[in-house]
Amino acid sequence: MLNSILNFIIKKPVWSLIAFLIIVGSSVIQIQNFSLDASSESLSLDGDNNLELYFATQETFGSDESLVISYSVKDGAILSNNQLISLRSLRDDLLELEGVNSVISILDVSLFQSPPLSLVELVSDVYTIDNGKVDQSLIADEFKNSPLYANNLVSADLKTTALLIPLATDNPRDLIDEELLNRLISDIRLTMDTYRENANLFLGGVPMIRNDVIDFIKSDLIVFSLAVILTMSLMLSILFRKIRWVIVPISISIIGALFMTGLISAIGWKVTVISANFFSLLLVMTLSAIIHLVVRYREISKQSPDYNNSDTVRLTLSQMIRPCLYTVITTIAAFASLTASQVQPVIDFGLMMSIGVTVAFVLSFIGFAIVMMLLDKPKSVDQSENNLVLKKLAFFSEKQGGLIIVSFVVVALISIVGLSKLSVENSFINYFKKDTEIYQGLNFIDKELGGTIPLEIVFNDLASAYWADAGLREEFHEVHNYLDNIPSIGKVLSIDTFMQVLKESNEGKAPNGFLLILGKNNMPDFAKSQVLRPHISDETDQIRMVARVKETTADLKRNQLIMDIQKTLVEDFNFDEDDFYFTGTFSLYNNLLQSLFSSQIKTIFTVFTIIFILFLIVFRSISIAVIAVIPNILPSLVILGLMGWARIPLDIMTITIAAIAIGIGIDNAIHYISRFKSELLLDSNYVSSMHRAHNSIGVSMFYTAATVAIGFLVLILSNFIPSIYFGIFMAIAMFSAVIVNLTLLPKLLIIFKPRMNRKVL
Repeated sequence: MLNSILNFIIKKPVWSLIAFLIIVGSSVIQIQNFSLDASSESLSLDGDNNLELYFATQETFGSDESLVISYSVKDGAILSNNQLISLRSLRDDLLELEGVNSVISILDVSLFQSPPLSLVELVSDVYTIDNGKVDQSLIADEFKNSPLYANNLVSADLKTTALLIPLATDNPRDLIDEELLNRLISDIRLTMDTYRENANLFLGGVPMIRNDVIDFIKSDLIVFSLAVILTMSLMLSILFRKIRWVIVPISISIIGALFMTGLISAIGWKVTVISANFFSLLLVMTLSAIIHLVVRYREISKQSPDYNNSDTVRLTLSQMIRPCLYTVITTIAAFASLTASQVQPVIDFGLMMSIGVTVAFVLSFIGFAIVMMLLDKPKSVDQSENNLVLKKLAFFSEKQGGLIIVSFVVVALISIVGLSKLSVENSFINYFKKDTEIYQGLNFIDKELGGTIPLEIVFNDLASAYWADAGLREEFHEVHNYLDNIPSIGKVLSIDTFMQVLKESNEGKAPNGFLLILGKNNMPDFAKSQVLRPHISDETDQIRMVARVKETTADLKRNQLIMDIQKTLVEDFNFDEDDFYFTGTFSLYNNLLQSLFSSQIKTIFTVFTIIFILFLIVFRSISIAVIAVIPNILPSLVILGLMGWARIPLDIMTITIAAIAIGIGIDNAIHYISRFKSELLLDSNYVSSMHRAHNSIGVSMFYTAATVAIGFLVLILSNFIPSIYFGIFMAIAMFSAVIVNLTLLPKLLIIFKPRMNRKVL
């Protein structure tokens, strides 16, 4: 079918261009529906039951979706009159913003020891700074020692406080609209700016992290896509030295990427953190095919100067369509292998790029055919495609075979050792550069206000027993203290916090019987919403404990922390494993990270299995299939090994690089073996065929690798650390793939001399 389309294009290029523009345009106009997703679901495992537990817990105990403003005074104390006036003004200004329904601050929380309230007084009235009923001389001591507010709403040195802006919806699954959240956060930051003269302010909270991640992704999509385009244009101008061979590849690549973006938008496929670099990848995939076509077109023009433009285009397409088709199939296999992952966004990325690669292949051939038929054939190709680097690589492959193989083995072994050091431990704060506001805010809140990311423990079928059993209440008090003493955990809030408040109001004695029921049932709703409802539910008979984990803890091991807590609850507190479960943002993220190792192994095993089978079909030779696959193990090993040695953990973006590296390497192998076979048919001399292949297809491979690698290195300027790693390792993948396929692959072909008959490729 594609051959028929190409024949039509060659005969009727103008009509083909009109049809091409209509099809592309119909897709591009859908880009207005393009959207990004950084919700909890975008960081979940496929079929992860914990996500459902998370939503169920939010429905029962209330949403934890809140923005947090840390307000740290430069001089004096947060409870001084002038600071309270400034804080009140800030709170009131925030309440004026659209989207802000309430603000929780030290001004309006219930105080129970300023003055000390008896149980009867506690349940009959509300004492706050704002309503003027509190004893101003006692509030500092209460905020410093309160089980509810200390190291939570106020720092230990009384210089920092937090303002909470709840963003709860009726349904926890329904997040605030992305545009509304972005506008709200922008308005909050503008409001904060007017109060920075006397205080240091930072914005935090999970919604802020989600919003800023989306902003970083948007910035990278726009800024770095343009930077990649400009960089690749510069590289093409240096390599080809003709404006035609810059504009044609870049234009077609942009059109292909825009077409796919429109297609994604039309079907409502949201881009996540993992698939954020899809646009750059599509540029690369399309550009790679175009460069191969350009180099072959120039070769034919030089070898057969008497051919007219139509014949040159036709011969270029006919010679390149088969190897390019095979590279598309193997690249699709590489991306499709990502569906073996347990991480849903990785699965979606694999499917998205599988479609994208197909689109890139079709549009590159059609676009190249249309453009070249509309342009006049260049009068001459003065520039030789001979490349000194490729000549040296060919000579090195011929003369230094032993050194190549030994080097391959040594690098592989070093990489395997590095691979053994690879970890998945990561944190949200480490996704951002230290000079960014988001890093500074998370770091400050983490250290001064009791941690940032909540780990929730929900106990089943114990709420009703809790009120009746003094022994159970004491046991929960001990569990609370145990969690509170874990170094990596900041503030712990639970039903025991409520009990400690009641105890303080009962002359230091734990209330029971009538007094407990009195406190439970008659506490004002405002106070009850702060200390009771978030932690116990009579309706579901559940109790929830919330431990905020300090993301800045050195060598924080998430999974080990959860396992240690689980073990202690079972062995030391005699809970059954079925009596409780872990949930919250911390738990969801940990589940995702722990799946990365198995997902990486499954992905690599799947891609090599699929590609080996495809090679058997394409080359019809086990020996050629083995020879093609072996060198291309190295790029993925090098990347994972480097990450291990550099102590860079696997994350939601770097997990995809190994499969991409394999796909890139296999593409090079197919192109090289295809051309090697054509050259071998001329004289049956493996060494001479290798030199000629280096000087032909090797040029395309080298140009593509250099152009794309330099383009991806632009990502090191991003503020989003995973994007930086993605750019660096993609560049390494490109260079390592082209090197092994221009050294080890040809050497193996020369050593083993597999049969290559005319039916192959």
